Amino acid sequence: MIRTSRRKAGLAAFVTLLFALLPLAAAGTAQAFMSPVLAYGQVYNADSTRCLDSGTTKGALLFNCTNSPYQYWVYVRTGQITGNSPTGCLDDGTGLNGSRVILATCTGSASQQWTDAGGKITNVASGKCLDADLGTIGEQATIVQVWTCTGGLNQIWTFQYNNS
Repeated sequence: MIRTSRRKAGLAAFVTLLFALLPLAAAGTAQAFMSPVLAYGQVYNADSTRCLDSGTTKGALLFNCTNSPYQYWVYVRTGQITGNSPTGCLDDGTGLNGSRVILATCTGSASQQWTDAGGKITNVASGKCLDADLGTIGEQATIVQVWTCTGGLNQIWTFQYNNS
C-alpha cells in the first residue's frame, strides 16, 4: 500500500513537473525556428550619404538612396547577403584589395559569406572588409570593394532593419 501511494505521488510529481516545463519547451522550440534573416532593407555606409546598390553589371556601387529594388538587401544567418539585379549573393570577387564586390549566383562558397561585427562587414574567405572606395566616396556610383580592414567610416555599414 505504501508503495502504491509513493508510486502515485511520484507519478503526480512527474506530471506536475512535465506541465511546469512545457512552456519552457515551447519557448525552446520557438527559438529553434527563429527567422533566418538577421537584417534587411537598404544598407547605408557611414562615410557616405548613399546606399548600397546592385543595379549595375560592374559590381555593387553606392547610389543616392531610393525605393529601388536594387537597394534592397537581405542578410541571413548563413552569412549570405542577397540582392537584386541580378538576384544573387554579394561576392568578394578575387578577394584582393580593391576587388570589386559583385552580385553572383548564390553557391554557398566562403567568398559569399560575410560576418557583421558592429557594422564592420568582413568576408569569410578573404578576411577583407566591405569598403566604399575613398577615391570615389563623394560621387554618385561610389565603387564598393573589399579592402584590408582599417576601421575607417568607409568600412562601416548599417542595415535599415535589424532582427538580431
